[in-house]
Amino acid sequence: MVSWKKIRVGMALFAATLTTAGVLAVAPAHHVASPLDATAEPVKLTPPLMPAEAGKPLPKTTLT
Repeated sequence: MVSWKKIRVGMALFAATLTTAGVLAVAPAHHVASPLDATAEPVKLTPPLMPAEAGKPLPKTTLT
């Protein structure tokens, strides 16, 4: 005989599977452009932002 605990676990897994399938069915599919697509605009890379203290020497600290 199957216990009620196993039935509940099975139903929870079934519900999670249906929920996941529903979310994936509703979510819009993103089109990934191929790297050979000549009409795509090139991606402009920006340099990383640097903190205001960049380039300054670190203050001298003494360990006591």
